Amino acid sequence: MSIPAVEVGLDLDQRVVRRHVAKLEAAGWLGREPWIWGEGSVVWLTGAGIERVGLGGVRPIKTPPRAMTVAHGVLVGWSAARAEHRGRTWKSARELAVEHEMWAVSARCERGYTELLPDLAVWLNRSAPPVAVIAESGGRREDRQKMILEGWHNGILCGHYAAVHYHCASASVAQWISRLAKKVGLTGRMFRAEVQMKAEEIAALLPAATDPDEFPSHEQMRSRDTEPPADEQVQILPARATLPPPVPEKLPEPAAEPQPETAEAAAERRRQYREIFGIEDPFGMDEPARRRRWRR
Repeated sequence: MSIPAVEVGLDLDQRVVRRHVAKLEAAGWLGREPWIWGEGSVVWLTGAGIERVGLGGVRPIKTPPRAMTVAHGVLVGWSAARAEHRGRTWKSARELAVEHEMWAVSARCERGYTELLPDLAVWLNRSAPPVAVIAESGGRREDRQKMILEGWHNGILCGHYAAVHYHCASASVAQWISRLAKKVGLTGRMFRAEVQMKAEEIAALLPAATDPDEFPSHEQMRSRDTEPPADEQVQILPARATLPPPVPEKLPEPAAEPQPETAEAAAERRRQYREIFGIEDPFGMDEPARRRRWRR
């Protein structure tokens, strides 16, 4: 990794880092090569250095490393500096390779299948799977990159990793990776692609213990996946039967007061009664004549 990344990751003064690097290089523990002007030198552990720090199972890089290896290592170094600055637990790809069967992810390739390891495994929570961090410069073919993304998708579904985060060399590379990831189903909290942070941006990050991480924890990712987004919160009310509006009760109209029966109405009632039942008038006269007789 580059010396500036060491300075930012460990939050050390430049002179202190350079002094220690010079001592370790003189002892044969570190190798050093100049890098791009303004970016400082790059350093790596030699075989003797790996043995001295207790990483005997880690495979050393070839000396001197190729330009492509150095360029990739510098990009990964800034991701490591970011994790270290925040106090995260992390392991490099060479450390993960010691337990290859545990951390490797299977992916399709032109020859059938191959196995992938992330550039870094970063633990957001010690009791949960780590996040696979990939430093991407955008030099692969599109079909090859899609197969790699499919492999990471399967690794997440199998529980090897909680998510995969791409730290890209430029904005165009980040957009390209995001487009391909969407095609293979890597979306939501399983995936993130962004431009690699600069030194001043990493230095401005607060420790993870005092500030919510830019990436949610495993429990937060799991709980948020089951909750609607903030702008789509749904208010749930208890179910109630829908009743029709009450209809006002119609009160019965008061009965009309009885009126006294007139003489004419009574005579007509008796006539209809006799007519219906076939009863002859006992006086042989009609009602008006009978009334005249009674008056006399």
